Amino acid sequence: MKQFLKFTPAWCKNAPMENWDDIRFFLEVARSGSIRKAAISLNVNHSTVSRRISQFEARLGSRVFEKLPSGYQLTTAGIEILTLAQEMDEQANTLERRIFARDTMLSGELRVALPSALATHMIMPDMASFAFKYPNISLQISSSYDTVNLTKRQADVAIRLVYDQHSPPDHLYGMRLGEIYRGVYLSKNLLSRIEEDTSKAATQWIYKEEDPSLPAWAQEHSLALNETAHIVSDLHTQICATEAGLGLSILPCFMGDANPHLVRAPNSQTHFYGDLWMLTHGETRHTPRVRVFTNYIKDVFRHHKNLLKGNP
Repeated sequence: MKQFLKFTPAWCKNAPMENWDDIRFFLEVARSGSIRKAAISLNVNHSTVSRRISQFEARLGSRVFEKLPSGYQLTTAGIEILTLAQEMDEQANTLERRIFARDTMLSGELRVALPSALATHMIMPDMASFAFKYPNISLQISSSYDTVNLTKRQADVAIRLVYDQHSPPDHLYGMRLGEIYRGVYLSKNLLSRIEEDTSKAATQWIYKEEDPSLPAWAQEHSLALNETAHIVSDLHTQICATEAGLGLSILPCFMGDANPHLVRAPNSQTHFYGDLWMLTHGETRHTPRVRVFTNYIKDVFRHHKNLLKGNP
């Protein structure tokens, strides 16, 4: 249905916009100010975005962007189009949500967004059990730390880690799934080497590049530390480095405690990290496949409650 939406800018009555994709590509570049970022958001090649914008401008007979060193900036014509394009976008999203909400079948696509660590280190066996129970529901799992837009149906259900107790926005419905705690971990082999050779007992921290300074609670353990640290780029590499015995890492308890190669640092502490929330949109949350999935996930996290909190 989206492809039949059209409007005619007042300044260019002879060039109607007949293709929804024109508006979609235009909006993403306008919002991000970048062809590259728009391409990532649209999941296409950046050359595709450039070509579509050029075709769009040719159809209108006017430039909608100026390419500046700081990025793509809207022209006067682009600014005039933007308001109308945003209205079209919202109408199209509302239409899609309402059509989806009227679906009464336990079949079809279900888009689920959740943090990568949960997807790869805890919940995937539960996803497999759900898929076995509901074989006609096709799961589309997006494992990322980026925030998805439920209003635009980038996901039907989102599981998010939040660092405060704030309620979800008014247009979203949230269910608090539980608390996540973190601890200090090292490999069993490294701990054995430290205990066997006290002359080389000092070990090092393993940080991710974006990590802030070491929290005070993480320094409360009985291991001697070297002043230097190892730096890695992502969580997966950090876990592999920890398993290999490169040093100590701060990890979520559901990852560290469940890993057969790791142990907590002797006399170390665990610490609250954040709350997990499950979010759905008001117009789609009663759709049967959304409802059965959210009820299922609620039970899954109730089952994993102690693992998330780092309890034995």
